[in-house]
Amino acid sequence: MSIHALPHRRYGLALAAVLALYGDPFLVHSPAAGPDKALQVVPLVDPLSPKAGMGLFHRIVTARGAEIDPGRAGLHMIKPIGITDSFLPSAPEVYVVIEFKQSAFDMFRLIGRFIMEDPDGKPVGTLLHTDKAQFENEDTGGYLIMKRPPGGFPAGRYRVEIHYGEQVNDISLLTLARFKVVGPTKPVPSPTP
Repeated sequence: MSIHALPHRRYGLALAAVLALYGDPFLVHSPAAGPDKALQVVPLVDPLSPKAGMGLFHRIVTARGAEIDPGRAGLHMIKPIGITDSFLPSAPEVYVVIEFKQSAFDMFRLIGRFIMEDPDGKPVGTLLHTDKAQFENEDTGGYLIMKRPPGGFPAGRYRVEIHYGEQVNDISLLTLARFKVVGPTKPVPSPTP
């Protein structure tokens, strides 16, 4: 162990002790998450390149639902129902429907992180839900979904980060889908420092 690593280790232990005593300032308790769940404040990250997912995706839309389209035999095609980028707080769920350019991939996974953006324009958001979808060779598309939280969707602007693989990090982020919730609900409370 290097002598230069020791001061950093002390700072890390001190930070861990403070968090244990006072709690994590980046967790928000909200009625939207349910009584026993805490929401996490996360930084808003953009894909490394605006064209990062364009080799994989033909189309990504937000919709009120999705169904299997039996039109092409042997392929699993998903068709969006009620394409929109605006939802009411009482919407039962929000779908992010994905259509691939081709279906000759190996098995892979996409992770969707549903994040409510900060109403003041700060570069952070509140992570409300994470969904995972597994895709196989014959899949030509699929969807990620967020069901309505207790009390309804908080009004505001949302982004869905779409990540490739098993982990979420800056490199796995392929693209974003965006939608908004409009209506008479209270937004998720901001964390107090």
